Amino acid sequence: MSDRSSTNNSEESSSKESESEENESEENESEESESEEKVENNNRKSKKRKTLHWTKRNFVTPAADFGDNLPPPPDNDELEPIDYFHFMFGKQSISLLTNQSNLYSVQKDPNKPVRISETEMAQFIGILMMTGIYAFPEQRFFWSSTTRVECISSVMSRDRFLEIKKYLHVADNSVQLDRDDPNFDRAHKVRPLLNIIKENFRTISKEEKLSVDEQIIPFKGRSIMKQHMPNKPNRWGYKMFLLAGGESGICYDFVFYTGKGNKQEHGFCTDIVLDLCETVPRFINHKLYFDNYFTTIRLQVELKKLGIFSVGTVRPNRLLDLTMKTAKDLSSNGRGAMDHRVTEVEGVELCVTRWYDNNVVNCLSTLHGCQPIDSVQRWSSKEKKHDLIARVVVPTPLVLLKSSPPPPPIIKRGRPSLESRAKLNENQSTNTLRTAPTPIPPSSTRFDKFDHWPITTSKGRCRNHGCIGYTRVSCSKCDQRLCLNEKNNCFKDYHN
Repeated sequence: MSDRSSTNNSEESSSKESESEENESEENESEESESEEKVENNNRKSKKRKTLHWTKRNFVTPAADFGDNLPPPPDNDELEPIDYFHFMFGKQSISLLTNQSNLYSVQKDPNKPVRISETEMAQFIGILMMTGIYAFPEQRFFWSSTTRVECISSVMSRDRFLEIKKYLHVADNSVQLDRDDPNFDRAHKVRPLLNIIKENFRTISKEEKLSVDEQIIPFKGRSIMKQHMPNKPNRWGYKMFLLAGGESGICYDFVFYTGKGNKQEHGFCTDIVLDLCETVPRFINHKLYFDNYFTTIRLQVELKKLGIFSVGTVRPNRLLDLTMKTAKDLSSNGRGAMDHRVTEVEGVELCVTRWYDNNVVNCLSTLHGCQPIDSVQRWSSKEKKHDLIARVVVPTPLVLLKSSPPPPPIIKRGRPSLESRAKLNENQSTNTLRTAPTPIPPSSTRFDKFDHWPITTSKGRCRNHGCIGYTRVSCSKCDQRLCLNEKNNCFKDYHN
């Protein structure tokens, strides 16, 4: 017994020693990993803590003559509109839509394939474009006897059009990845078509001045990719990032936004712009313009390394270690006051200019500095006249000069207060006069049987004699609201 107990004790002691050794090794490993992480974090912090030295000196404008020219126009006859459409949309897109739509119809019902031909698909796309021009309340009106559009109804029957629309598809549903897959694409339903159009846009020769901005594709349905941008003309829809010509406005590349990804090298905005500039020729002095949503110091440094000059407004929190005149200092000097600083990052010289107009405007550039200066006219509310103030001359593309529409008015939600009710009563008392009705068109216009099309408008009373109904349909030529429904056809009666 004593031998057994001694052996057991020795085994337990050896096991405890081994466990203690393992625990010590694990602790050492954990300490080493923690120390390595601390070292890495310290290295990262030391890299991030690298200060930028901004100095007030003259910014030497670099030689930036454009080293390329757009190709000459073709020597043959002028291209037809269908040629431009095929150049952008691609004939392979029609083949893709045809094959995938036929496949989807077979997957739904193998006994009743839809059998769409490429000619029919091309006609279907043409009809969709025409329906966007005429804009009837419903697509069935194009084939109705009272509102028939010959250029549409003579090409394809109504039932065939609706059948193709029912089975229209771009991708095969059977090869769709699971949502938990790391390679899952939210836009997989339209990704093959987007890739074809994207490659066609990329082949277009690019002009000297380019612009990067956001764009909204209007959409108000249910989608996880739907975005809200209150300062855009269309506030709800799918968001795209575009690379466009600064003067022509032609789209050269785009990125369809499906959400922030996990793979970010320099930051989301910087990576987006660099992706859009993949096909921009290097070192021929292209000029790229963007707003403060995209502008960062890292972005302009990376672009300059690719031989692309850049100009953009910038947010103050993205200018690290910058000390210059504040808005209060500039406002004391009056409108037109400015200040600038210059720094160098990885051999790239950057200049930030702060200019005071109605508010402070910060601009970061690798191309332009604080010179030259010209004058711009501004209204002085104190002196009740226009004054000339100084500003920096920057040849901005026309795309950026087009003013954005004013933001929509802010609608306060909730129960109205007494003040809001009082203001509402004042407005109602001052705005008692009704607007003048739309004048009735002359008989020569009303009964000429030419170019009278129903279009959608705001709700109002029908202008046909004897009708007391309300409608949202009006005549595009006469500008009169007229009923057009299953019960009443005042649109026809009014023009006969």
